[in-house]
Amino acid sequence: MSDEEQFPLARAELIALFLESMVFGAFTVLYAIAIWILLYREKTRGKTTLNRMLFGTTTVMWILSVAHLAIDVVRAIEGFVVWGGTPGGTNAFYGKISDPTEVAKNAVYVTMTLVGDTFVAYRLYVVWGRVWWILGVPCAMLLATATAGFGACVELGLSKEGNAIFAENLQPWIRAFFALSLTTNLLATFLIAARIMWSNRRLRKYRAGAAAASSHWEVIETMIQSAAIYSAALASLLGTYLTGSNAQYVCLDVLQPLIGVVFTLIIIRVGLGYTVNDSAGGGGAGRNLSDRTGPGNLQTIGGHAYPLQPVAINVSVSRTHDRASFDGYDSKAGVSDLESGKASSD
Repeated sequence: MSDEEQFPLARAELIALFLESMVFGAFTVLYAIAIWILLYREKTRGKTTLNRMLFGTTTVMWILSVAHLAIDVVRAIEGFVVWGGTPGGTNAFYGKISDPTEVAKNAVYVTMTLVGDTFVAYRLYVVWGRVWWILGVPCAMLLATATAGFGACVELGLSKEGNAIFAENLQPWIRAFFALSLTTNLLATFLIAARIMWSNRRLRKYRAGAAAASSHWEVIETMIQSAAIYSAALASLLGTYLTGSNAQYVCLDVLQPLIGVVFTLIIIRVGLGYTVNDSAGGGGAGRNLSDRTGPGNLQTIGGHAYPLQPVAINVSVSRTHDRASFDGYDSKAGVSDLESGKASSD
């Protein structure tokens, strides 16, 4: 029994639309929370370039997810309502990969992937102290990913009527796109985690070991978990495509809003973590790092400034008074006051 008989294309598209709608709903909720965190921190902590970039990137991702879902809804109406009245019409519509809506849908997905991968590369650039050479390999892979992705879209538009998505002329482009995107994310995540661990190791002799290690490991854990979610979904998409299963349509549509979910989860995890830590430390949610540490409390290590932990110093002060001399002075003062009082009354 062929895969088309086990899992028909029309059924795969309908399940994909349902799951995409659910993941998009989760993304919308997370997007609202992330924007609240970014705007709240921007208002109380001061405007930062990173906050503006996060706000812009998250908003672009949400808009692209809305566009992708809207196209899928239009295609569902076209396939199940307009073409559904004829035998095999729905499968015929979805099998027409050169349709403009199919090409536009895949172009939106490629753009979404590139937005996410670009910000991963920027995050790598920031963590590594803004050195340009670290971006050499990720940027090259990013360009290759863009070439493969949009090249696949062009091939889709030029495909003959009824040509399947698993056609030989499309497979090299699609395989390269999925593999390059997966490799870019794994490489960038590994380099970011390695840099944080290396910095944490150098900081241990300047800061309290437990405090330094816990804060850095929270960041590493968040990034690894987020990368694992995206990598598992992308690997599933690549695996279903290589096996020629229609389940790849489900994975593809779900992955579109899932990219935004993973991105916003990092913002929420880090943002809420900073808020809780600031409140527990008594600094308030509106204070940033520069407010808590003055310029003289920074230790420069490898060209980077790190705040030092405050040191508590107990000072004991002993005071000794010669009370006898004070008693004599008080008695004289009392006599003088008494005499002056009598004089005035007379």
